[in-house]
Amino acid sequence: MTKTQENAASHAEKSVELLQKENNVLRSLLKEALLEIENLKFRVAKYENPDDGYNKRWSMVTKIAFLIAQADKPLRSSEILQFLKTREPSIIKKQTSLEKYLSAFLNTAMKHQRLIPYKLKGVRGNYYCLPEWINERGELNAEMKARIY
Repeated sequence: MTKTQENAASHAEKSVELLQKENNVLRSLLKEALLEIENLKFRVAKYENPDDGYNKRWSMVTKIAFLIAQADKPLRSSEILQFLKTREPSIIKKQTSLEKYLSAFLNTAMKHQRLIPYKLKGVRGNYYCLPEWINERGELNAEMKARIY
């Protein structure tokens, strides 16, 4: 073999070794990335579908009452809407005006006394409360008032 052929052969061997090392590094990075993806999928699934008793088959009024109970404080309609968007992403695609959609269910909930509106002076709109948070005089409990702020 000539010197050039020996250099070419040794260069080819070094190139193969480098490619194998790079391949091994890339494989380990891919394994790490796949593990991270699985972890993130699990966390997203847990975030989107928490195991707290929420049932997508409930009526919208029941869902709203459940979300307020989970928050454990009076909520404004904009806050309820944010919770609903998280729990029911399909609503966003179906409804053109989510505010109007929610308003109809809030009115139904108030009509059937599932929710009680609470007006805070100086704040536009109502806070929606569960009936058990209202005392016999029709006032919001002090504990719940404190949670609004």
